[in-house]
Amino acid sequence: MIDDDFVALIDRAKSGDSAAFALLLQNFENDVRMMVRVRLPRVLRSEFDSLDFVQAVWQSVLIQFDEDPAPFADPGRMRNYLAAVARNKVLEQYRRKTRTKKYAVDREESLYVRRGKYDEPREIIGSDPTPSQEAQARDCWDRLIEGSGPRDAEIIALRRDGLTFQEIADRLEIHERTVRRVVESARVRWETRR
Repeated sequence: MIDDDFVALIDRAKSGDSAAFALLLQNFENDVRMMVRVRLPRVLRSEFDSLDFVQAVWQSVLIQFDEDPAPFADPGRMRNYLAAVARNKVLEQYRRKTRTKKYAVDREESLYVRRGKYDEPREIIGSDPTPSQEAQARDCWDRLIEGSGPRDAEIIALRRDGLTFQEIADRLEIHERTVRRVVESARVRWETRR
């Protein structure tokens, strides 16, 4: 059954009446927050605030206003719609955070380690090379360009920096085949010395 007063409120909110939208928020925001809190798994509670999901739900409502007002014929339908959107938003983040390696929550580690009564900062290993790794890399580089002229060393350095053969050729104003020949020659020298 259609609630004419509610449909009129939706129409006012849809037309941009901020007072009407504020009234909708006032009437349904606590419901949406509870729907999110009930559905938010414990594993995600440290990652997300329920208000993040509440905002995402209302954003979906605003999009729905532009598409089809039929689901909002009465407060019960609106509440059901909000519950479905809240469930989907939470489920989407749960899948994203638990089923992909990139965002896997179970791979996260605390920045602090409990030692007796105190939390101590965990030693975090940086991605920068260690001094010995840098020294080894310099030795390898020196062996790689050993016996090469300055132009050949520059070609090899540009290739190491990620430039394509054509980009190197354009930058140094030489032919691409020359770049390929120098890089191939360096590769062969490297493999025979190893």
